Amino acid sequence: MSSSLANKRAVVTGGASGIGCAIAQELSARGAKVIVADVNEAGLTETRASLNSGCSSFVCDVSKHEQVEALATHTKDTLGGCDMLFANAGVIAAGRYTKMTVPEADWILSVNIRGVWDTTATFARMMEQQQEGGRICFTGSEHSLGFQHANAAVYTASKHAVLGLAEVLRAETPENISVSVFCPGLVGTALGGGPRPDGLPVQERNLDMSARIQARGMPVEEAARDAVDGALRGDFYIVTHSHTIKAAEKRLDEMKAAFAKQAPWERNEDRYEVNSVIAAVAAELKNEAK
Repeated sequence: MSSSLANKRAVVTGGASGIGCAIAQELSARGAKVIVADVNEAGLTETRASLNSGCSSFVCDVSKHEQVEALATHTKDTLGGCDMLFANAGVIAAGRYTKMTVPEADWILSVNIRGVWDTTATFARMMEQQQEGGRICFTGSEHSLGFQHANAAVYTASKHAVLGLAEVLRAETPENISVSVFCPGLVGTALGGGPRPDGLPVQERNLDMSARIQARGMPVEEAARDAVDGALRGDFYIVTHSHTIKAAEKRLDEMKAAFAKQAPWERNEDRYEVNSVIAAVAAELKNEAK
């Protein structure tokens, strides 16, 4: 797909390197006016230099609410609104489940969950005020779908949360706002190699292993094209690596077996289904208020 995005307004977080940089470049190549945001100023400058003249950059740490609000204000002032948001900012610190430190876990969760929620909520509010609506694409991971490997427990948990956030936002937004969750597998990026907050030492051995592994991943440009094309189609799940379906199927099979054994349909049907219960209680309260 080579859809023109001339005069479309886009924001990409985590755009100083990796998938975010490649998404910004893909959008720019199609004619979009892109604001690329990241906490890494040096990388941000390099990304901006690779984009067309209608694009700009903005330093933003998505884990800080005031900076997310500043990014939204800058977008409104500069572009007049936002047609496409790619909430791509994410971090990882490798370590076994029992070896991760509290500062590392807090860092991952603050960026990958709270930062993603804050960014998407802030821009969803903007899009709700636009007649044309908009498109929001979360960057999840194959980890969101059931794939896992050692040394990535907190990261994996955060990407499950991203999927949950995307599902709820999709349920709550009007029809003119489409929501997607991009779930790539191994991509040739430098995830894990960017700046770490003060107090979190660089893990040289992990970085060396990570770099060698990621060098064997899908070309980042290919992943970025998949993300942009999927968001334009309005796909909810945007996937890239065929092997991930095996993990998703394994999870689903285990879930089906558990339900068949422990909570078969005949046991209580849907009498406890939360949405049905909420609707029934709301109807009761409405009748009582008459």
